[in-house]
Formats: sequence, C-alpha cells, structure tokens
Amino acid sequence: MNFNAASLTRQNYNGDTTSPQIRTAGIETRLNESAADALNWDKNNARPPTPPELRKYRTLTQHIPGVRLQHYGAADDKAPEGTFGVSTKPKKGEDVPSQLTGVFPTSELGRWHLEEKESIYASSKLEPLGKGMQRGTRIPDGLGTTKAFGMRIDAQEKDKGGQIKHVMFPTDQPPVPDDEGTQTHSLYLRSHGDYMPGEQRRRNYDWDSTQVQDPAQHRFGLTDKDSYREGVRKALQPGLDQSLPAAKAVITKLHEDHKLTNVDQLGAVKKLGTGDRGLGPDHAYGMPSLKAGMREPGVDELFKLNLTLEQQQPDADLGKSLREGYRNIAPEGRTFGVPSIRTDIPKPAKASVSNMANYGNEPDAFQLLRPPRSVVQGVGEQHYLQLRGKEEVRSIAREAEIVLSDEEFNTLWNMSVDADGEQASGRACLDTFFRARHYMLGRAT
Repeated sequence: MNFNAASLTRQNYNGDTTSPQIRTAGIETRLNESAADALNWDKNNARPPTPPELRKYRTLTQHIPGVRLQHYGAADDKAPEGTFGVSTKPKKGEDVPSQLTGVFPTSELGRWHLEEKESIYASSKLEPLGKGMQRGTRIPDGLGTTKAFGMRIDAQEKDKGGQIKHVMFPTDQPPVPDDEGTQTHSLYLRSHGDYMPGEQRRRNYDWDSTQVQDPAQHRFGLTDKDSYREGVRKALQPGLDQSLPAAKAVITKLHEDHKLTNVDQLGAVKKLGTGDRGLGPDHAYGMPSLKAGMREPGVDELFKLNLTLEQQQPDADLGKSLREGYRNIAPEGRTFGVPSIRTDIPKPAKASVSNMANYGNEPDAFQLLRPPRSVVQGVGEQHYLQLRGKEEVRSIAREAEIVLSDEEFNTLWNMSVDADGEQASGRACLDTFFRARHYMLGRAT
C-alpha cells in the first residue's frame, strides 16, 4: 500500500486499495462504507423506523402525542363505515334553538318554585350558584396578613430549658373525670393499660416514708461522683485513655539482637561479638553426632544397622489404620448385602406378581428336584401347615383311608395340639398330626 497525500486525505474506506487479491470479510451492502456509516443510520442521524407489524405493540410503552392509545389486539380491526351513534331526525318545524328554549322558567314564580325544589340538597346550601363554598367558619380580622396563625408559646426558649416534652405530653396533671364524676382513666389503666404519651406509671407508693421527695424528678440508682467520661469507649479502646501507662512492646529476640548489633547507642560502645567469651581450647562448635559414652560406629555397623530388638519389630500401623473413624474394619457378626431369602422383613399379606422376593415360603432345591406327589394335585406345604379344627382333620384322615379308632385319634390329636401350642384354640396342622402318627407307629414296632 502506498501512503501518499491522496490516501491520507480520503474520508471513506476503500477495501480495494490495500490488498485486492484478498476478498473483503463480511457482506458488502454498499461500496465505500465507513465506520461512521455503520454507527449512523443516515446522514440526518435519524433512528430506523419500527416495522409495521411490531408498531402496534410499542403503543403501550411509547405514548405519541395526539395519537389515541389502542390495545394491540384491536389495532388491526377496521373501523366500521358510516356515522357513529344513533341517527335521529327532527320533526317537521323543529330545530336546535327551539329545543333549548323553554327549559329554564322565565317567570318570577317559576324561578322561586325551582329554588325551593333545589334547596333541599346539601350542595345547594354549601355551594350556592354564583357564590363561594360556605363552611360556617368566622375568620378574625387581619388573620394571615397582620396577625399570625396559632398561639405564640416561645418554643425556642422552652426547648433550651427542656420544657418541650412537658408541653407536648404533660405528666403532672391528674386523670380527667368523665361526665358522671368517676375517674375512668385509672380504671382503663388497670384493665387496658391505657397510658397517655409520656405518662409515668404510678403505683401509689407512700413516698413520704422514703427519701424520695418527687418521684417525677428523682433518679434512682447510684451516681458516679467522678467526672469520668467515655468510659465504655476507653474500655474497648485502652489506647485512648491517657491516664493508663503505656503498654510494653513485646518483640522477638531476633529484633532485639538486630537492634543491639546494628543500632548505635549514644555514649556506649557497640558490641560486635568479638570479645573474649571464656571458651576452652578443646571447645568445638556445632551439635555432636553421638551422645556421651557412645563410640564411633564402624563400616560393618553402618551397613547392617545396629538396631535393638524393639526397633527391629514391624511398625504398629503396618497393614491397618490407627486413626479413629478411618478404619475399614467391619464389626464382628455384620453381614453385608441383602440376603437372598428375605427373612429379615415380614412377608406381605397379599402375594404380587411384580414382587420377586423370596420370603422363605418357596420350595427349596430338594423340593424342586424331588417334588412330593401332592404337588400335582395342587396341595402345597402351606396346606399342611395350616391350622385346622378337630373334625376337619378327622374328615381328611377318613378321606385318606387312614383307619383310626376314636381312642387313637384322640391321643394323636392331643399330641398335635400340645406340639403346636394351640391349647386355647384347640387347633393343629396336618403336618404335626402326621408326625405324631409316625411317632406312635415307631413305638408300636
């Protein structure tokens, strides 16, 4: 690019003069467009107009002078054609002046009759026609011009003497009696706590027997005889109290040594630490590597480590954590996970197809491999464990062709009831009954 007088004096940017082989970035909307054209909409600096489809929504926020405010829902509604309102036609011979004349009475009697009708209204009395509103107040002569409003009480002098509070809220006046002569204010104090503003609570004490002469002016408690002011502030900030001694500055020994060796004291010799310290000829600086009485270790001891039996033991925290709360050791008897047979929770009252949990009432592997013959007939284990009455068990045994006498059946039944622990209800299950029968058969053989 060549910098010449023409390039320095031009006002608009021309992209073709810099690098014509490179395409201009963006979309070209107008040739020779400058930054001023992008910031200003036109030469007159006018704002772009609102699109017609959005103009109806801006009438609620921008009120244009002389334009009726209309809701955007009815902005697109067309105005009906024709004349608004109801069109009326006058009768033959009627005009506007003839309709307006004759409304107000013209005679003196008619006007008096109209005034009598209007006199019953309060507005005609307070605001008569052609006159100002009458409020019934009498303004003294010169009020507001030569005479000021209100009563002069000399508030500035009373404020200096502390009398403004007593003027606004007097506390030295007795309760005001009512029309019947009873002191109702004292009754309201006891029932409703109706104290006047600034009124002191009076309990009718006998102040003559005490040292208090006037309870309204007396201050109870002890008074500070010393004129010690700002005590709380000085207690919180002790540095403000000039009567206290200055606090001692506590600094480290390093600063004291630095001050002792680097700061020059007036009339004193500076200590450089090079004087006689009283050390012997065999003094060695530093910390000894061995304690007193120990010999220097050899190469063999350095390689094999001369450790005691206690030092040769493994560390106490080897393989376990000694920090409380961070040990991963489960307590004895704890079982992790959920058991396959949920005997830890109660079995639901009703079985559900969606419930896949085993509550211990399902057959085991032995029953699945060698199911009993009664399963084919729909008789499961729960039927054998169900409690039944005596007659029901007798009928089942008779249907199974088990021949038992009355004495044998009663003996087996009593054994079954005692084994199930149902002496109160007198019931037993078939499994216990058959076990009792097998027991009796084993004794007979």
